[in-house]
Amino acid sequence: MSNRVIFLLFSSFFLALPVLGQSGLQDPSEFLGFELGSRFSRHSAVVDYFKHVESNSDRVQLVSYGQTNEGRPLMVAFVSSSKNMARLEDIRRNNLRLAHLDSGAIEGETLPIVWLSYNVHGNESNSTEASMATLFALVDPNNESSQKWLENTVVVIDPAINPDGRDRYANWFNMMVGTSFNLDESAVERDEPWPGGRTNHYYFDLNRDWSWQSQVETQQRVALYQQWMPQVHVDFHEQGVNNPYYFAPASEPIHQEVTAWQREFETVIGRNNAKYFDENGWLYFTKQQFDIYYPGYGDSFPMFNGAIGMTYEQAGGGGAGLAVLTVEGDTLTLLDRLTHHTTTGLSTVEMASVHHDRVLKEFATYFDNAVSKRSGDYGSYVVHASTPGNRVAELRAHLDRLGIQYGRATTSSKADGYDYRSSKNGKFNVEAGDLVIPALQPRAVLTRVLFNPWTPISDSLTYDITAWALPYAYDLDAVATKTPVSMEAWADVSVESTNYSEAPVAFVVRWDDAGDVAFLADLLKQEVRVRYATRAFEVDGEAFEPGSLVITKASNERFGASFQSKIAAIAHKHVQQLTGISTGFVEKGPDLGSGDFQYIKAPKVAVAFGDGTSSSGVGEVWHWFDQVIDYPLTRFSADRFSSLDLDDYDVLILPSSVSSMLSESGLEKVSSWVRAGGRLVATGSGASALADKKGFSLTFKQADKKADSTATATARTKRYEDRSRDRAPESNPGSIFRVQVDNSHPLGFGFGDESFVLRSRSDHPAIMKGGSDWNVGVVEKNGKVSGYSGYLAEKNIEGSLAFGVQNMGRGTVTYLLDNPLYRGFWNSGKMLFGNAVFLVGQ
Repeated sequence: MSNRVIFLLFSSFFLALPVLGQSGLQDPSEFLGFELGSRFSRHSAVVDYFKHVESNSDRVQLVSYGQTNEGRPLMVAFVSSSKNMARLEDIRRNNLRLAHLDSGAIEGETLPIVWLSYNVHGNESNSTEASMATLFALVDPNNESSQKWLENTVVVIDPAINPDGRDRYANWFNMMVGTSFNLDESAVERDEPWPGGRTNHYYFDLNRDWSWQSQVETQQRVALYQQWMPQVHVDFHEQGVNNPYYFAPASEPIHQEVTAWQREFETVIGRNNAKYFDENGWLYFTKQQFDIYYPGYGDSFPMFNGAIGMTYEQAGGGGAGLAVLTVEGDTLTLLDRLTHHTTTGLSTVEMASVHHDRVLKEFATYFDNAVSKRSGDYGSYVVHASTPGNRVAELRAHLDRLGIQYGRATTSSKADGYDYRSSKNGKFNVEAGDLVIPALQPRAVLTRVLFNPWTPISDSLTYDITAWALPYAYDLDAVATKTPVSMEAWADVSVESTNYSEAPVAFVVRWDDAGDVAFLADLLKQEVRVRYATRAFEVDGEAFEPGSLVITKASNERFGASFQSKIAAIAHKHVQQLTGISTGFVEKGPDLGSGDFQYIKAPKVAVAFGDGTSSSGVGEVWHWFDQVIDYPLTRFSADRFSSLDLDDYDVLILPSSVSSMLSESGLEKVSSWVRAGGRLVATGSGASALADKKGFSLTFKQADKKADSTATATARTKRYEDRSRDRAPESNPGSIFRVQVDNSHPLGFGFGDESFVLRSRSDHPAIMKGGSDWNVGVVEKNGKVSGYSGYLAEKNIEGSLAFGVQNMGRGTVTYLLDNPLYRGFWNSGKMLFGNAVFLVGQ
């Protein structure tokens, strides 16, 4: 089927296309040399096509906004009328002025901006093909409909949010497919190999990362997004082959911060989409499955930034290839899939154009309210400057990426509010210099979403985790105050990175935040000899807690006269406060030469990788070593574990889902290595896989399923239509729990007596009872502080193990039951993981 016939499918969007009036402009099929939808285009060819259109149309301007980990370009195309393109910067600044994000008066006409994002999941790959069809449809000079829309609308097209994942899938599929596609469901081109193309280079799901920005693609994209702040954003996806098409309105639960206007207009757009689908006899569904609650998605994050954020899901996915048989026996082709996505994309632009005045009016009202009308329980969110380490600075960097405003408390005062650490309401101290995040600001809604300690949920059947408040993720000493706290603009206070006057006998660095791990890793890579304190000590009037790093001059004599400058340079690089001490004879606690200062041997670390492991679990570990602490990591194929010489490594990491390694012989191999001095670190389901295995102390609590007095009656009267809710009492999609920490153990170094974990597991690890077992982190009674969990799940989670260490022979097994590197955003988990890798078992 020709590309021109494809466009005729879009019903009333197009008239028959005559010879193009604009010399040189080609449609995608003409440019690519094959019919769009007959094969998958490589990212480089997509980029070339977008450049071709820019060169042959005065309605398009390409903007590069970065590159991926693998070096592929990231770009967007701005599309509008030639008149609008000539004043694009004015339109951008006017839009920011509507949002109170730019100063000055609006100059000239303001236009709505529609942002279309394609291929965030690399193997949901029809959408990049659809982006080319959509671009051509918009710029085609013979298309009267699109030319009319572009008179009062700006469209932004991002053809591939995740080019690395897309090319991983497309290149593999093009290599596997024959001259014709094969509809047999057992055909090799339907059996996508590990890790699949869904995720980015580090196997992160970029559609969970919008608010956290742990990945370079997200950081670069959101930075550009915030320079424009569109009124409408669409995130294009694919779903199971037998689910025809989903578009908004969204399903419950819908976050309470979504406005009535946002709900109304996504319905307006949905009805317009439905009109074209009905005309063509295409099936679809709305108001089911895809909610607006978790803030990391490509629909929710724009929604919490004032846009109409929507997900569009086409039947297909990686297993659909070029064509696939549905359950009804119909053939669903790549051409069908891209046609549907092109239709909804254009339909969305049409509605923004038709309702442009209302769209702009409501957008302005949204931000006028944000800066002037108090909403919610709190006037400010205050993070105490006394919070240990660089945690406040790490939070500020995150706020800067999000565009959330903050300042510094001008005076000390008392304020009514809610204390995150204790989960209590009361009157709390605010000290001059504390970080203050005001509730009234342009991004007020996003601020409330990310800082409110608790968010009501309208339906427990949600698509994702239900808790994420940043004060818990960063383990901060913070309060949410009922009234605004007086503040001034933030200005960094200059702090000397070194604290000594004469040549010290040693440097000490406190161990109290996630950034300290990167500092230690750098020292070890540069062959600096480091020790850590296993007990508190005091010297030269300075008190230091267990975990503090000690770098003695005597142990590093090979650096000679450069010792002091070398350590100072590494400390400056990692924003660390060096304290020089004049003597090893301490005032309280052990002296520096004591065995209570443990030498840290630079560990050789390996992690299971490939088939039989969770790609996301492996990716989180790989990313942490590669991008966060920059320390060597060996990834070995899990299916070759039997031939791996474990004696070559000091630390072995078992990420989630490592069943292929844990046969009886595999377990014995691991156990023997640990008993001989190896250090095993098991996270998430990797830890669960060791439960009840010979020699391992981990077990699981027997779930309390005690029926209440109405259970029998409920069983008689329950309805089949409610079957999806049967397990709700035992469900825990993702909630935050308070954990009691033994911070005298190396796994707990740097933490206070309490911390927080994000738990999304439905089983419940029991307290270990062996004489050589250490239950370092245990969920407290009534420990849930945020999120939804069923009453049975909550009861079972209380008193369960969060993290602990089993001494086995001369080695150790560290169990991290709640993945500390989850999605790269649980910041305190990074310190916990660093303790497990570098300190435990030394």
